[in-house]
Amino acid sequence: MFLKKASIVSVLALAVGVSSVSAVSAATATKAANVQVMQSSYIVNGKAINLRSIQVNGVKQVSLRDLSVKLGADLTVVSKGSYTVELNNHLVELKSGSKAIKVDGNSEELSTPVTFAQSSAYVNPQELAEALGANYAEDASGAIWIDANLLGNVSHVQWADANRIIASQETEDGRIDYLVNVQTGQYFKLLNVAEGSDLVVSPSGTLAAFTDVSGQVFLIDLNTRLSWKVSKDDSIKPELVWAADSKSIYFLQGDKGTVIAKLDLATAEIKTILSDKVDYKSNLKVSTDGKVFTYAITKPGAVVADSNAPVDNDDVTIDMKGTEPQLFVYTVDPSIKDNKAVQLTTGTDDKVFIEASADGNNVYYVSVSETADNATLVAVNKDKTTKTLFADADIYEATFSHGKWTLLTAGANNGQSIIQVDATTGAKTQLYTVDESVSEIIVKDGAPVIIVKDGQVFVNTNGLWKPITR
Repeated sequence: MFLKKASIVSVLALAVGVSSVSAVSAATATKAANVQVMQSSYIVNGKAINLRSIQVNGVKQVSLRDLSVKLGADLTVVSKGSYTVELNNHLVELKSGSKAIKVDGNSEELSTPVTFAQSSAYVNPQELAEALGANYAEDASGAIWIDANLLGNVSHVQWADANRIIASQETEDGRIDYLVNVQTGQYFKLLNVAEGSDLVVSPSGTLAAFTDVSGQVFLIDLNTRLSWKVSKDDSIKPELVWAADSKSIYFLQGDKGTVIAKLDLATAEIKTILSDKVDYKSNLKVSTDGKVFTYAITKPGAVVADSNAPVDNDDVTIDMKGTEPQLFVYTVDPSIKDNKAVQLTTGTDDKVFIEASADGNNVYYVSVSETADNATLVAVNKDKTTKTLFADADIYEATFSHGKWTLLTAGANNGQSIIQVDATTGAKTQLYTVDESVSEIIVKDGAPVIIVKDGQVFVNTNGLWKPITR
């Protein structure tokens, strides 16, 4: 049997060695006297280590002391043969020769008794790890991962580079961003900001940009973790988009996202790209050559009131007709007189997960309509021709990276599927099947797929969804 499920926890403590057994375990100690002690390989808190282990009735047990030390837990000998192990407010009480244990004061039962052999206590590693709130998992290669020092309470995740993610925690004082190694779970504090925008990572993966509450732009080096101001301009900047060469940043300007502008990071010069007095731009995308700009415009609803009603009458309605998002493209071309943005769509469907091809010639989005059974993945090009790329199942989440879409869709038996769709050819590949509790996917070209499940972040490693946060 397995112990009750617990979340992964993080703590650093000193382990204390164990000693002799009590009378109740004397028989067990005698029986275990000739048990052979071996070294078994595990990956604990991201590091490959060996733990002393024994086999008891076909079940592997590991040294209580060894595992406690490697997890960073506090092991105490309470009396002869009685021990407590504490890790981040989780307390486990156990005795040699007994299956009965207490986990945070609640009685539980191990599958095999604690064994005393050759002056050490041995215990089932999975049951102890999970009782302490650590995660225990075996990947497809047979490697066993035990993780206790993982970042918790994460609210937002994005890729920094192929090996690291930026994980954010919301606090009473603002937001704390961490860099997390996806293979080891090791994390470092990157930024503590009281009021600021989310970090936007550069294509190079070495910098991230953000704005403070006044609209000033800052950069932070993801290797040195040093930040600095690059622009004192205090206009509101609701969206930042990096140039492909990581040398400049495009942004929407104004509280209604009216203007498209460019900030040169070397000179701090700001140049206006488009100022057409059209408000409510969003989802700005920029081609790799910096000449094609695609975006959505979503007009607000109109307030409607009866002009014959008394002025103090509270009876007003919001007319939402014509508020559906529409997609536009603007191409920088000095040779065109009175150059204007071109509207690509007119449909009444909602348009979410909006992206664009690297050359800006195609805009992609997930179409959600009250008249359709499923959300569909659609492409529209500059001549306004639309093409459905995926309509096989309802789409819940969608991410776009280097010309390929990764979709989280409805699956069989109340499960979900993770499917990759090539935006150019339309070729589809099913990557994984996951359960219905998966709520988000995070994808980057050249990096493994990340999922969010019940608020916890997992990375696919050798066919196993390995947790990297708790």
